[in-house]
Amino acid sequence: MRKTFYYIAGGALASISIPAMAQDVSAQEPATAETVAAPAAELTAEQQVSYDGWPAEQQSQFDAWPEEVKAYYWSLTPDRQELFWRISDENKVTITVLSAEQQAQAWMQIETQAAAQAQAPAAAPEAAPAEEPTPVEEVAAEPEEDAADPM
Repeated sequence: MRKTFYYIAGGALASISIPAMAQDVSAQEPATAETVAAPAAELTAEQQVSYDGWPAEQQSQFDAWPEEVKAYYWSLTPDRQELFWRISDENKVTITVLSAEQQAQAWMQIETQAAAQAQAPAAAPEAAPAEEPTPVEEVAAEPEEDAADPM
């Protein structure tokens, strides 16, 4: 299923980037200090409380995301926010640039994968081998030396 997601995401990126590269653009504007140092989006009070509750590693990972990815993260439901942390940063950027329809398809796949992974550990205990005998059972299974020699 992961490969399918990559194919969908790759196809979406290809369909977006190829037309953009084919456009006639004489020259791009040089980067100015204003465009390079774009102000970070301010978090709402609720978002700030959530952010402050994260471990430092998670906060630094969030801070490294592009602003579009951060904004997209806050637009997700809490369940999808949790799943968002599980996907790679590359896929986070990819899903952010997809159309709404493609995002819906991607989320269906992500949620299906997460559900399958959640069910896999639950099935593992049923497939576990039979328990090894306890030491008491092992002692009872060994023949007693006194029983073999009556005297």
